[in-house]
Amino acid sequence: SRAFRRTVYGAPQWRAHRSGKRYFASLWTAWRSGVLRGLQLELLVVGLVAGLVTYLDWAGLVTLAIPALPLTLTGTAMGLLLGFRTNQAYDRWWEARKIWGAVINKTRDLTRQAHWFRDTERAERFSALAIAFGYALNAHCLLGTLANPKSHIGKYEHVDAKLAAEIKPLIGEKATEEVLKAPHRPVEVCRLLTRCLAEESLTPQIRARIDENIAFYSDFGGMCDRIQKTPMPLVYTRLTARFLFSWLLFVPSALLGAGFNPFQIVLGSLAIAAAMMGIDELGVQLEEPFSILPMDSYTTGLNALHNYAVFKPAPVPEREPMSGYYLG
Repeated sequence: SRAFRRTVYGAPQWRAHRSGKRYFASLWTAWRSGVLRGLQLELLVVGLVAGLVTYLDWAGLVTLAIPALPLTLTGTAMGLLLGFRTNQAYDRWWEARKIWGAVINKTRDLTRQAHWFRDTERAERFSALAIAFGYALNAHCLLGTLANPKSHIGKYEHVDAKLAAEIKPLIGEKATEEVLKAPHRPVEVCRLLTRCLAEESLTPQIRARIDENIAFYSDFGGMCDRIQKTPMPLVYTRLTARFLFSWLLFVPSALLGAGFNPFQIVLGSLAIAAAMMGIDELGVQLEEPFSILPMDSYTTGLNALHNYAVFKPAPVPEREPMSGYYLG
């Protein structure tokens, strides 16, 4: 379901997002929620425990009722754990979005700077390589997060096949093979950009500005690697999961002790479990942001920018004679 969370918002989406009817729409489609579908087994266990607690009490075999005070006292700690995890997961998602925003901006800048080239073929190739970097970074992020990201690659058998189809029309077959063979595809595209830049005769100032943007590309790849290879501390994730699930298993007994009937106990336990575990699942979903960011839309938009550009020979800058200086 993560494939449907990569929406790029425009005016219609924002109108629906701000609509007062969003509450009814969200409730009506709750059964299709990817978060709840991912918690089916956990909710089933909580429902079975609630049913067992009510049956044992109804049959007069044993009463497992407990006061609600222990859950009330530990509920604050549970809220702190879930709140901190969700906030940190959102920070990871937002950092990934900012990285891709910077990639888009630097790519636009490099395609603009390609017009400094006097060789039009080399200028077009340099711009194409800048666009290819976005495709390479997209594939690199997906390879590191999903073993078989079928919802992201559509008709292609593998991420590599999708990447090859995207960049081959831009940079040619030979360069595409070099990129696919490289252990780090975005860094390889940076190398090709540097080589293309070195072949062009530019002023030192312009060359330095362009090379600075290429260096930013390398930084962006490292930033994505940091998010991709470093999840939140596993000890925190495991403690939250153990604490939360154990806490929820005592909810039916607390509801029984509060005097609720069997139907209310089962339904209430499921509702509380869905809400609490849904918050934790939301953090898990946001913790790995690259499979829910619309990276294909970003790269497609940049490619359209490159196809629109018309490359002409850059004019030779005129140097005015130095005057008005007194050396003495």
